[in-house]
Amino acid sequence: MHEDEAPWQTTEADPATREWFDESPFAAEWTETQSAPEAEWGTETEWGTETEWTETPTTEGETWGPHRCAPGEGPPAAPVGPRPLLHRSTSASRARNPAVGYAQHLLNRFLSSWRAGTPACSDTSQATRQYISSLQPQLKAIGQDPLVVDCRFGQGTELATKMFQACRGLVRDGVIGPKTWPELEKLAVTPLPGPTPTPTPTPTPAPTPTPTPTPTPTPTPTPTPAPAVRVREDVWTLSATNVWHPTILWYARAVAALQARDSGSFPDPRCWRHLAETHGTDISRSAWPSGARWNTCEHESWHFLPWHRVYLYHFERIVRDEIVRLGGPNGWALPFWNYSDASRPDVRKLPPAFLAARTPDNVDNPLMVRLRSESIRRGDPMDPRDVAVKGAMDQTSFSDRFLPAFGGRTAPVGTHENGPGAGTLEATPHGDVHVAVGGRVPLGLMSRFETAGQDPVFWLHHANIDRLWEVWLRQPRRRNPRERQWRDARWVFGTGGTTTSMTTEQVIDPRRPPLGYRYSDMPERGAREAFGEPTGEGEEFGEEETRPPELVGASSGPVPIRSGPSSVPIDVSAPRGPLARLVDEAGTVPPGSRVFLRLENITATRLSAGPVLVHVNVPAGTRATEFPDREVGQLPMFGVIEASRRSDTHSGSGKNATFEITKIVKALSAAGQWDPKKLTVAFTPLPDKSGRTEEGDISVGRVSLFYS
Repeated sequence: MHEDEAPWQTTEADPATREWFDESPFAAEWTETQSAPEAEWGTETEWGTETEWTETPTTEGETWGPHRCAPGEGPPAAPVGPRPLLHRSTSASRARNPAVGYAQHLLNRFLSSWRAGTPACSDTSQATRQYISSLQPQLKAIGQDPLVVDCRFGQGTELATKMFQACRGLVRDGVIGPKTWPELEKLAVTPLPGPTPTPTPTPTPAPTPTPTPTPTPTPTPTPTPAPAVRVREDVWTLSATNVWHPTILWYARAVAALQARDSGSFPDPRCWRHLAETHGTDISRSAWPSGARWNTCEHESWHFLPWHRVYLYHFERIVRDEIVRLGGPNGWALPFWNYSDASRPDVRKLPPAFLAARTPDNVDNPLMVRLRSESIRRGDPMDPRDVAVKGAMDQTSFSDRFLPAFGGRTAPVGTHENGPGAGTLEATPHGDVHVAVGGRVPLGLMSRFETAGQDPVFWLHHANIDRLWEVWLRQPRRRNPRERQWRDARWVFGTGGTTTSMTTEQVIDPRRPPLGYRYSDMPERGAREAFGEPTGEGEEFGEEETRPPELVGASSGPVPIRSGPSSVPIDVSAPRGPLARLVDEAGTVPPGSRVFLRLENITATRLSAGPVLVHVNVPAGTRATEFPDREVGQLPMFGVIEASRRSDTHSGSGKNATFEITKIVKALSAAGQWDPKKLTVAFTPLPDKSGRTEEGDISVGRVSLFYS
C-alpha cells in the first residue's frame, strides 16, 4: 500500500498555517539541514550510544509486514527490542519505518491531550483528519507547530518533537532518543478523556413532541493555564491602546506590594529593596541581612548580558507570583521599553504610566519616581544619541580580548564594574539611557550603579537591552561565544526558598526552558548559529579574533573637562610599528585594518549639566558641534562617580571607553584632511535640554590612538 492511504493521514496544512511556518524560526533550521549530512539511525548522541535497530527493507508501494498502516487499523504497535533513535531524514526507506508511525501517533496523542474531549488519533481516519485540520489554526494561535501524520518523520514531526521536548524540559533537538522515548510512552499508556456514551433509553410509543432547542450547558470554569512561552510586550504599544493597559497596571500593583514589604535591613528576598540592592548598593556590608547576595552586577565585560538576563528572570518571576497572589493573570510577562524606534519619536519619552501621580486604583503611583531627570519628568524625549543602536548592531563579534565588541571584552566572573571594557551595547544605548532618565545634576536613581534598580523603569530598560541581544543574534554573521569560561559562568540570586541559580549556557535561548519567554516584535528568521549551536561549517563564522592592537600615540597627561570645550593633541612621534608604517605609506587605513580611540581613567566627583561630546581633528577656531561627521561619541557617565571612589567593589580608577574611528579616518583621508602623524581630540560639555549649564569635575586620565 502507499503511505497516503494510512488511516491517520491528514490533509495538507492550510495556507495560513504554511505561511506561519515559513516565517517561523524553524524554517531556517529546515532549510539549513537539507544540505547537512544525514545522521544514521543508531548513531551516538550527546547522552550516549543508542542500540542500532535493524529495519525491514521496503520499496515504494510495498507493505510493512505486521506493522503496516492499513485502513481501519489502529496505530502501529510499539516496536519490540531496543528502541531506535528516531529523527527526521530525507531517506524514503528510513522514513517509512513502522516505529516512526508509532512515534508520530504518540506525538499526536500529546497534541490532542491539550483539548479534552476531542477524538484521539486512533479514531477513524475521517474524524482524525477533520480534527487535526481544525487544530492547526489553534496551534498557530498559541505559537505551536502543525503536525502532519503520514507515517513519515518529516519536518512537522520534527517540529512537534522539539515542542514536546521543550514542554518536558528536555534538550530541544528533534531527536527521539533514550530520554524522549520514556516521556512519549507515558502518553501512550495514559487514556485521553473522551465523550461519555449516553445509554439509549427503551423506546415507548408516544406522540412526537415539538422539538425544542437544547440549552447549551454552562462549562465549569477552569483556571487559565499559563502559556508555554510568555510574551514580553512593547510598553509603548500597550500604552497606545490604554495608558493603564492591564500588563502595566498589574506591574504597578505588584511593585507597590513588593515595596510594602521593605523593612529594616530588607531581609525579605521578595521585597523591593532587596531585589534592587542585588544590582548595586550603598549600604555598608556589615549591615546586610544574612545570606544577601548584593552588589553583584557584572558590567564592563562579556558577562554583562547573561548576568542581567538571569537577574531579570529572577525579578520577573517574583513579580508574576505577586500578581497571581493579588488575583492577576499567571501569564504576565515583563514589558520592554523600545526607545530606539525612529519611526515613533514619542517612544523616546518615558511611558505615560510612569509619569502619572495616581493609578486607576486611586492610590499613589509606585511607577512615578521623583529622582529622575527634570526633562524626563516633564515628558521631554531623550536625545537620539542616547538611544542609538547602530554602533552596537554593526559589531560582528560578541567579545574580544583587546578591542570593544558587541557584548564586552573577555574577563573572569566577579569583576563587577571593574571589568576590562564594556561592549558597544552596554555603552549605548544602555549606559546613556540610564543617565538620560536619571539625570546628571542632581543624580537620580537611574544614573548610579548603586540605586538604578530602585526605579521601576530600570527593569523595562533592561528588558529592552536583553531584546537587543536577540535582535543582534538574528543578523548575519552573529554568534554567541563558545568558550566554556563564558558558558559555564553561574549566576545566583535571592536566598532561601527564593533562589534562582542558572548558568549562561542555560539561558542562551530565552524561548527554551527554564526561561520560556520571547519578545513580541522579534524578527523570527535567524540561523541556528544565532544561539551558538554548531553548524558544521565555518568554525570562525561570526568570530573575529583580532591581533593585539598597536599603540600609535597617546596624550602626555590627564585632560580636565569643566564648563567649556577642551582639547588635547596626541603625540604620534613615537617609534612606528608595522601598521603605523603601512598607514604612513598609504595615507589612509589599509583594508582589513581598524583605528580606535581609547579614553582611560575617566573620573568625576560631579557631572556637567549635559553630555560631553568627543570629536577628532576639529579645525582650530571652530565649534566641534559644527562637525558632526567628526563626532566619535559621548563620554560614558553611568556609574562614573561610584567608579571614581575606592570601595569593596570599585578600584577608584574610574571608567574606560574605546571608540572605533575607522570610518571617520577613511572619510577624512578621502577628503585629504587626514595626517597620520597629527591627531587632536576635543571634548565639549553641552547644556541640558533647558539650556542650563553646570560645571563638572571630570577628568580623562589618558587618550590613546591604536591601530589593529
